[in-house]
Amino acid sequence: MNDDDRMLAFAVKWRHWNGGPAEDIFVEFGIETGPFFRRLRGILADRRRNTLPRELTEHLWRICDKRLRVSATTRVDRPHPQRISIQR
Repeated sequence: MNDDDRMLAFAVKWRHWNGGPAEDIFVEFGIETGPFFRRLRGILADRRRNTLPRELTEHLWRICDKRLRVSATTRVDRPHPQRISIQR
């Protein structure tokens, strides 16, 4: 299964819960929600990569739009592993 197929399968699995938790997206794909949903929209728009039924594609497209609006207004920065300092 390639990355596109994995992303589509993840999105289909989590569609009833608005596309899945940010933590699960990060663990599964190593990217934040904004890049994930932008990439997913690209996959959905490409008929060669997207073989899902039209209704399901439209549902996932709406989830992408909603999540991208949310990620644009609320940014959660994760500390960079090299920037974490341990207080002694």
